[in-house]
Amino acid sequence: MDRERAETYLRQLAEAELRRAGTLPAAGIRRPQNSAGLALVAPALVAVGAVDAGTAVQIRADLELALAGRQLGQENQARLMGGFSGRAGTTVALDQALSTGHARPAPHRASWRAVPVGQVIHFRDGDVRRELLVVAYLRSAGGARFIIAGWPFRRLTAADDRGARYQIGYQGGPGVAEFLLTPDPPRQIRWLDLITAPGEPATRIDLDPPIPVPDVTVIRNAHSPGELLLDVIAARILCSGPSFPQDELEHPAAEAADLRAFIGDGPGEIVAALHASGALPPASPVPGQLAGLCTRIGIPGHGITAPPADLPERWHSMLTRPRGLPEAGPAPGIAAATVAELPELDGAQITILGLHHGQHGQPRTIVHTLVSGVTAEDDWTYSRVVRPLPTLWVRDSSGRWHATATDFTMPSGNSGEVVLWLRIVPPLDRDTTWIDLVATGQSAEVRVRLPLCGSLWSRRVA
Repeated sequence: MDRERAETYLRQLAEAELRRAGTLPAAGIRRPQNSAGLALVAPALVAVGAVDAGTAVQIRADLELALAGRQLGQENQARLMGGFSGRAGTTVALDQALSTGHARPAPHRASWRAVPVGQVIHFRDGDVRRELLVVAYLRSAGGARFIIAGWPFRRLTAADDRGARYQIGYQGGPGVAEFLLTPDPPRQIRWLDLITAPGEPATRIDLDPPIPVPDVTVIRNAHSPGELLLDVIAARILCSGPSFPQDELEHPAAEAADLRAFIGDGPGEIVAALHASGALPPASPVPGQLAGLCTRIGIPGHGITAPPADLPERWHSMLTRPRGLPEAGPAPGIAAATVAELPELDGAQITILGLHHGQHGQPRTIVHTLVSGVTAEDDWTYSRVVRPLPTLWVRDSSGRWHATATDFTMPSGNSGEVVLWLRIVPPLDRDTTWIDLVATGQSAEVRVRLPLCGSLWSRRVA
């Protein structure tokens, strides 16, 4: 990659936006949130490592100041435009998340502990009996906690095999969360009793179960940072589109219009920036494949100049699922009580903490993961939340492919790690017996096979 060319491209893009704003009425200066432009391209170049995060923040801040100066009719607008040539400038807080810099090195993991649980806790909420699914126990740089699925209603307490007691706090999102233990238990404890209320029987969590060694395959092959990012964009498009196959492009016009508005000409702007920075090889087939995907789903204004090409197997599979009545999904419960640590990819370390199937509004299959050695991404249309994050796809036991989308995240302070809940799209079918989780980085592709616990599908959770 050529970082100097990438920065120059970004500054030229900012200047073009400012010139374009000068031809518009004052009320029309700001571009729509999802339109192509600096706000879309800058995070893309940061995500692939072509531009330093702090530089991108400065350029965006200078553009905001220049636009504000024009809007207010300030006389020093020309001086503000000079900021694009490289002055220090005055930055603003709007991009603090982006300005955290490069990805952190993976923390020391000797004292970490990840234990599969897959156990249901029963508790009483007034006159109602409820259930909560404990997916895994995790002790890492972010502290000791249980990874859970469901809706807790109160703080719990816990006691270990040595008689020590712990308070448990709750933090989380829609149907997935963490139970944080205070203080951190010693690493060597053998079990924890979770206590829902005085007088209620405790639920014992075994922290020393046999853990099968996962079947992990590593394939060494090269992928450019730009190709990986375009694969992420394709997954984002596929997860945002209609929920049925597109063989005959029969999706309703309104649904297609919504998808067209979301995509706009953003893919073309990003491809151009990746080519300019050298993050995408000139002969790469992926831009044409992405153009083919946009054309296939009825998005003609994507802006990619490469002619449409045949789709990769995983993209094609998502568009050609068998038609017919939707297959009944599994009942809410644990899909896989397992822990699998993937080899490091591009500095990021991914640990699979388990799978569960839930019913938060609609059926969904969630992969619980811990990702370390990463830093937060800026908030943008195709965000993956943290960087670097390998592209993640799922192939099921019937040979069908599924994309993954971020469902919820829980960063752990400044530890460089985050608990990341990924939604499998479309959800797994009831007859799925195993899945391959496929993580692709710049130098390798890692596949880990996770058997699904068919006998546990019937375990109900709240």
